[in-house]
Amino acid sequence: MTEKIKVALLVDEFFGGAGTAFGGYGFLARRYICRYIPCEDISIDVLLKRGTSKYFAKRYHIDGTDVYYLPKDSRYMQRFLRKKNYDIYLSIELTNPSADVIQQDPGLADKQLILWIQDPRPKYEWDEIETVKLFPEKSYYLQPTYNLVNRMFRRGQVSFISQGYFLNPKAIDLYGLLKHTPIRYLPNPVDIDESFDVSSYPKKDMIIFLGRIESVKRGWLFCEIAKAMPEYEFYVLGKTTREKEKNSAVLEKYLQIPNLHFAGHVDGKQKEQFLKDAKILVNTSIHEALPVSFLEALSYGTVLVSNRNPENLTSKFGIWTGDVFGDGFDKIGLYTDAIRELMTNDAKRRSMAEAAVRYIREIHNVPRFVHDMRAVIRDNMRCQNKR
Repeated sequence: MTEKIKVALLVDEFFGGAGTAFGGYGFLARRYICRYIPCEDISIDVLLKRGTSKYFAKRYHIDGTDVYYLPKDSRYMQRFLRKKNYDIYLSIELTNPSADVIQQDPGLADKQLILWIQDPRPKYEWDEIETVKLFPEKSYYLQPTYNLVNRMFRRGQVSFISQGYFLNPKAIDLYGLLKHTPIRYLPNPVDIDESFDVSSYPKKDMIIFLGRIESVKRGWLFCEIAKAMPEYEFYVLGKTTREKEKNSAVLEKYLQIPNLHFAGHVDGKQKEQFLKDAKILVNTSIHEALPVSFLEALSYGTVLVSNRNPENLTSKFGIWTGDVFGDGFDKIGLYTDAIRELMTNDAKRRSMAEAAVRYIREIHNVPRFVHDMRAVIRDNMRCQNKR
């Protein structure tokens, strides 16, 4: 029997598992990597960050995967990592807590890191984010983390994969890499309902917001849009996690708008139904990479209105408003005009919807993801064996 490649997945949330937040990285980790990638020659553990115990790792078994908070004391974390002796680290981006974990591995010099580029934020991206004044997102820019990636890459220990071509220049800037650093395209997957026929499904005059409610998402703009368009129904799908009190205080004044509905966190069949029924997904974020919510919406022919245009998806399958910086209150008309155009021009919206479904089924299907991610892991293991 082939000995399994032991992969440590570095991520500091697991989509609600082990008491973590419901974020995009955790969604990818729990719903796709840990669900689909383990096989006869690949096993995966999830390493979150330092936990509350000084001496012991706290293990959770979630959806068939072992998920660990690591010992708070570095000596005991090192002991845990030495005992586990993972072959490869796979990181969804590289957050500061994950960088802290990887540096504690006594055998790191002999290990490979697969860094999946998801949302690289060089300083110029933070400059845009910090134009929000209502209450700004706290910066987590930390140069030592990016220097670590640079050092490991120069030693031949890092392989880069990326969910979007447009992110590669940002990653090169963030990690101080050469312009022609090899980065393999590996798009994010979505579960696709092959039985769904967007050409015949009776969508509703419904517009949705899907994501965490926090500063960078600027959910207040979606609420202002709903207030300005009482002829349509608007649904906020998501809840506050970080800075809950501040977010709730901002949105409180919108709770009584008759056509604006707060559904909270939705998942599974309930989320699928919203995605099927809605005609438009509105995204108002000051910053986005390529959110999974875009891919999920497009898989059901729900077109986009956004001030962000990742991989040109908004302009291909919806309407891109152009950049909207700051708190955005003065730009509400850009969103309402775009929504009204799509809602009143049904032929245009339907054409975009059908093209979107075809695109997602070709590029973002799970079998392609499984094949490519397993190949990357195996290629890195062969590379490590040759070092």
